[in-house]
Amino acid sequence: MTTETAIPETTELTITRDIAAPPERVFALWIDPQAMMRWFGIDGMTNLEMAFDARPGGAWFSKARNPSGETFRMVGLIKAIEPNRRIVQSWAHEDAAGVLGNETEVEVLFEASAKGCLVTVHHRRIRYTPEAFQEGWTQTLTRIERELAT
Repeated sequence: MTTETAIPETTELTITRDIAAPPERVFALWIDPQAMMRWFGIDGMTNLEMAFDARPGGAWFSKARNPSGETFRMVGLIKAIEPNRRIVQSWAHEDAAGVLGNETEVEVLFEASAKGCLVTVHHRRIRYTPEAFQEGWTQTLTRIERELAT
């Protein structure tokens, strides 16, 4: 008898980090493709290419290589952007043939705090490995903090 594990319809996660920098500085870092090359992604990945067209309907993408030499490409569109306050974008893995995987949505909020900027990442419509996204966002926010501390 074979049993199958059902994939949940959707999962979402929220990660919040209070960063010692003003919202304007954190937001500027978030939308700068050159800066994204240094902070975007999970530990162990090497960013190869990055683009971020910071306007509604603008495209973004990331091409990175893992320690095993495999190349990954994430793509999406900017659905909404409010300078220094909010970004909403679609996310999908694109394979070598250009086929897109599960499209998710990421909303990032930037709010002034006593420390500087409270960053909240809401990642929605995840259909696989939500723990990988949680780990990735935690690592990413740590790298952003380091980048802003220099």
